[in-house]
Amino acid sequence: MMTPLPALTLRAQLWALLRQRCPRCGRAKMFHGTFAMHQRCPACGLLFQREEGYFLGAMYSSYILAAGLLGLFFLAAHLLLPDAGTIVLAVVALVPFVPLIPAVWRWSRVLWIYFERWANPSDAAAGAWEKAKARQGRDWTDC
Repeated sequence: MMTPLPALTLRAQLWALLRQRCPRCGRAKMFHGTFAMHQRCPACGLLFQREEGYFLGAMYSSYILAAGLLGLFFLAAHLLLPDAGTIVLAVVALVPFVPLIPAVWRWSRVLWIYFERWANPSDAAAGAWEKAKARQGRDWTDC
């Protein structure tokens, strides 16, 4: 049985969030590739996906990030090309946005995990899927 880790301070949590680290321990990376995410924290064993469909909620943070970025790019395009039509401005705004899609995807997951762990820090409300994964113990071969 693992001993509980001390809670991270707000400053440590923000620093871990900015570096895309585990919300429980703040040490290990959440991703091991551009689109590959660890199932568990390599350092403390925290299960990142608490239930099937867990990251469906990340769509909300993805929408907010994408809308903000596209809005900024659209505004910049409008300032650079004041006489261009709306369709032209939208296409111009998409050019710098498309390469950022992997970053938006990653950050949406990170923000969702941190928000959800802040809103429900204990594992008391863990679903059956998370409890079954937790029973598997510290088998990190899926990382």
